[in-house]
Amino acid sequence: MDLLEVESLDNAINLASKVMKDLGFKKTVEKEILDSKGYILASNLVAKEDLPHFRKSTMDGYAINYKDSLGATDTIPSIIKVVETIEIGNAPTKAIKRGEASRIFTGGMLPDGADAVIPVEYTEDIPGDLISIYKPMNYLTNVIEIGDDTKKGDVYLKKGKVIDSNTIAMAASLGYSKLKVYDKLKCILISTGDEIIGIDEKLKPAKSRNINSYMLKSMLEDLPIDVISEKLIRDDRNLIEKELKRDVDLIVISGSSSKGNKDFVPDISKNLNPGMIFHGISIKPGKPTSLSVNNKTMILGLPGNPISAYASFKVFFEKAFKRYFGIEDEFKIECIIDKNIATTGREEVKLLNIRREEDKLVASPIFGFSNNISLLKNANGYMIISKDLEGIRIGEKVRVNLLK
Repeated sequence: MDLLEVESLDNAINLASKVMKDLGFKKTVEKEILDSKGYILASNLVAKEDLPHFRKSTMDGYAINYKDSLGATDTIPSIIKVVETIEIGNAPTKAIKRGEASRIFTGGMLPDGADAVIPVEYTEDIPGDLISIYKPMNYLTNVIEIGDDTKKGDVYLKKGKVIDSNTIAMAASLGYSKLKVYDKLKCILISTGDEIIGIDEKLKPAKSRNINSYMLKSMLEDLPIDVISEKLIRDDRNLIEKELKRDVDLIVISGSSSKGNKDFVPDISKNLNPGMIFHGISIKPGKPTSLSVNNKTMILGLPGNPISAYASFKVFFEKAFKRYFGIEDEFKIECIIDKNIATTGREEVKLLNIRREEDKLVASPIFGFSNNISLLKNANGYMIISKDLEGIRIGEKVRVNLLK
């Protein structure tokens, strides 16, 4: 395979998704709901019963047959007998007949025969366990009917949802103490470069801080992928080859990715088993991105420039991962571009600053070099510009992705 015979972005995403499938990355486990946050739901979250499963009062008052209140006024009230007080959390012990009522509280269970609740302020106690009703009620007034919230069999969430606090609340409401999830991939993260130093080291001439380890670890964990180790290593072929042969689900390595004399990843990857899937994607920035497989390990090679690594990860690997696991992609919105954008003959990832101006959303393209991490400072969205476009003119409407 010749190096940098680039794949289109769509083909690269499809190839990466296929590799994940071939390697069997969808391994399911059960997690206690409080331990499931951040995992991917592996089966639909389905209601096991109607909710609520009993008629529930929304007011403090009296459970009645609504027909007993029809025609009631301040001057001609209806008089009915109270047969029971239903404490909250207790089931009624008596059904009511016409002309009868049960005292009830908000959230309480209506007795059989009751189909409305009259608020206590529209009633008056009368000696002898009687009340007078001064206002007519309609059928199911102040009542939550069985299944009003959820019907048995309703799908709350489809598999592929990354579990968050809302998911956990819904699971608890449906009676799930455990959830079936996809186990997180185990990942080793490597940054390479003789010019890279730790973030707490003092900057020296010709040196740069290790941005990629921190940036990519955070992005991997957002997916979610479990980064079990991270290393910064020199541009040394033997060291890099040793790391690329480790037994783990995924290895992500940034740097050493192009065709220079210290870019060892592509040549090492060609000699793995089965080896390199492709080297190069037709995107800017991020062209020298590679995908390889060594036995059961997927190897993602990213450019060393931080913005190139960010862009390639975002529009290639993250898309492939979400497609494979069925995760809903980013929400897209329509914006008006406020500057002309020239095209380059490759699909281009353009960071954007999105803001509201009066009644419209406006997107400003952010220009700069791919090793300038400051490009992210004002970025809250991005778009992928097709290689087939001749350019984008000021005032055009475009569909853009929001960044978290």
